[in-house]
Amino acid sequence: MTRTINETRTTGQESGTARALLDELTELVVGERTAYMTHAHQRSLSLAHMFLMAKIHAHGPMPMTRVAELIGSGLPTATGLINRMEERGLVRRDHDTRDRRVVLVSLTDRGAADIAALNDARRQRLCAAIEQLSGKDQAVLLTGIRALRVAFQHLNEGDSTP
Repeated sequence: MTRTINETRTTGQESGTARALLDELTELVVGERTAYMTHAHQRSLSLAHMFLMAKIHAHGPMPMTRVAELIGSGLPTATGLINRMEERGLVRRDHDTRDRRVVLVSLTDRGAADIAALNDARRQRLCAAIEQLSGKDQAVLLTGIRALRVAFQHLNEGDSTP
C-alpha cells in the first residue's frame, strides 16, 4: 500500500493539533526537498554528490575513510564516487600535511559555489513564502519555529522531554 503525502506514521499519542502539524510539516518538507533536488538536478548533481558536498561544506575536508563511512560503502566504492566528483571539478584530494598516508577530500571553488547557489535558492524561496505572510503570522511562526528548534535541541542532547 502506498502512502499519500498527508499520511504520517504516528504513535497514536499525538493530539489532533500535533497530528495536523505533522501533516502540514510533512507536506511542506517534501515539497521543499523536491524543489531543492530539482535545483540540484539542473546542476547535474546526484543525491550522493549533494550529500557529500553538504557534509564537506559543513565540516571541512575529510579523509577518504570517512567518506566511505558516510555513504555506507567500502573504500573502492567511495573512491569511485570521489573520482567522478573530481572529474567534474566538485572536489579535490590532498594529502594530509600531518600524515601523508591520509587523503583528504575537500570542495573546490566550483563545488563550494554549487552548494552556496543551492542554499541561496532555498533561502530565496523561503523568503518569498514568508513575505506572503502578514506581520502577525510571521511573528506567530517565528515563536513556533523557535520552540520547535529548542525541542529538537533537547532531542539531540538525548533529553526526550522538551
